[in-house]
Order: sequence, then C-alpha cells, then structure tokens
Amino acid sequence: MSDPTHISQKNSASRWPLIDNFRPYPEQIRYSLGRMDGSSFWAWSLWRAPEGADLLEDLPFNDEYMQCAGSAEALTIEVRHVDPDGTAHQYTIGKPGADVTGEPTEVIPWDEGRHSTTVYPHEVFNADEAAVVFYTYFLTDKVSQPYTLRELDMSWPKADPETETS
Repeated sequence: MSDPTHISQKNSASRWPLIDNFRPYPEQIRYSLGRMDGSSFWAWSLWRAPEGADLLEDLPFNDEYMQCAGSAEALTIEVRHVDPDGTAHQYTIGKPGADVTGEPTEVIPWDEGRHSTTVYPHEVFNADEAAVVFYTYFLTDKVSQPYTLRELDMSWPKADPETETS
C-alpha cells in the first residue's frame, strides 16, 4: 500500500483518493473502468492531487485531468492540459493510424442516454484499452505514444455554422 497521489471521480459527483489497498493501481483503474455501464456509472475522471495534499482532509480538483464517458464496451477518453500561460486545451484521445477526414460518426451514449458524444471510430475504447491509457497517465501525467490527440473546441456558446462568416 502506498500513499495516494491521485483523485478519481464518478459521474462528476463522487470523489475519492485512488488507492491500492485492495488491488494494485493498474488493476484498480481497470476495475473502475470495467464497472461503467453507461447508466448508473457513466463517467470516470482521474487527476493528480497537489504535492503534499492530505487526501483524508480534502479532495481538491485539478485543472488538468483525464476523463472518460460511456460504458465498459464503448467509451471516449479526453485529457485536459493547461499551458504555462494558463490556456486550457482539451483533447479526445485516439488510437494511431486512423483516417480523420469527414465528420465523426461513432455515437457514445452516457447518463442513461440523456447525453452522447460523437467521435471517430479510432477514438472508441473498451475498458481494457482505456485502462492502459489511464495507467500511463497516472504514472506520467501525459498521453503516451502511439495515441493521438484531437483538440476539442470548448468555447461557449458554440458558433452556429449557418450564421458564421469568414
């Protein structure tokens, strides 16, 4: 057992320190992702706690994190990174060697179908594949090779392509 360094969150609500008391970290991450059913458990996030944080006292949020939504059979993974100047970037993670021409076509429903995300086919992961991505992030705070990143437009409100001019 080691001191927890990361916080995980279920469905944007319940937070707890990621611990290795019952199973090693890679297995704990895989276990959490494998429980996702798209209905009662549809989102999971992971981020590093601040250095020296007492996770028994407080579970602070971090502006940099990895998150996923969907079910153990089909989920999408995103990572958020903040530049030194404070500019935030959010990316969908994909597997290598894919064609990204055209619009995304794969719909990942979550929250009992109340929400969905549309991604490219290479951006759909199952729990086993996602566990590898999350564990590497746990170790390094980065998305490793050979995975790809597609930056998302997080501006709000979204521009209406019908009225947008060049």
